[in-house]
Amino acid sequence: MSPRLKHVFRRAFRSLWENAYLNSVSAGVIAATTLLFGVYLAVQFNLNKMVDTWDRDIHISAYFHPDVPENRRFDVRDEIATRSEVTKVRYVSSEAANEWMQVRMPAMEDILKELGSDTLPSSLEISLTASAARPTAIDAFARTLSVTDFSDVDYGQEWIEKFQGFMAMLKLLGAIMGSLILVAATFLVMNTVHLVVYNRKEELEIQKLVGATEGYVMAPFLVEGLIQGLIGSLLALGGLAAVHRLLVARLKDAFELAVTADLQFLPSSYIALLFAAGSILGVVAALLAVQRFLSKVT
Repeated sequence: MSPRLKHVFRRAFRSLWENAYLNSVSAGVIAATTLLFGVYLAVQFNLNKMVDTWDRDIHISAYFHPDVPENRRFDVRDEIATRSEVTKVRYVSSEAANEWMQVRMPAMEDILKELGSDTLPSSLEISLTASAARPTAIDAFARTLSVTDFSDVDYGQEWIEKFQGFMAMLKLLGAIMGSLILVAATFLVMNTVHLVVYNRKEELEIQKLVGATEGYVMAPFLVEGLIQGLIGSLLALGGLAAVHRLLVARLKDAFELAVTADLQFLPSSYIALLFAAGSILGVVAALLAVQRFLSKVT
């Protein structure tokens, strides 16, 4: 390691010790900001997993006309099963649909028995591949089903479109709030670092007078900002783990999310993004603070 580089790291670590309180405040602000960013990432990650699970569970219910013969129904089932977009086709007879309804809605049992076992139409439950389980693709597939064989095709189009719109709005709001939080945090950390710089103003003025370059003056502060960012990110990760451990299980039980993918902690790629965000925040705030100070002494 070169003498100049040794000086940069030595001066950075000494400043961290000499200005422990202010540096702790900076690390705390970075930790709080990174924690909020981590919560946003965790929510988005688990929502995306749930959406993927729901996409895989989305199926089309195609109801046969009452006058379609049973052998024709099986021929239609086999024909649809050969299509590339389809993963599974299940035939549900009128009797099976009636029994399922009685189990799910016991209050309707007497009415269904009165109306007869053929009250509910026979149908095909069609499951699509992940690539085809999108609103436009589902709609296109449903339009290809024969109107002479089916009286109705149901796939919850309105619900799917509303949910997709809700997800898009949620991501937009998250991005806007995240940007505002990031700007506010950068401002707070920058002002805290500026106080550290101000405490060393005489030293920095002397360095400038003897011909030190701006890069040489800035380097220790940038290292400090990087260390503050890493410490803040580490604290945020610990807080995020505590939040996950304490709250997620209760939320899962409260909202009965057993039908969806388990709520999970952030994967390694998201954790790396969290540390990168904290580090960049610390370095950028330090850079802006030092530049503001140097612009006043030059």
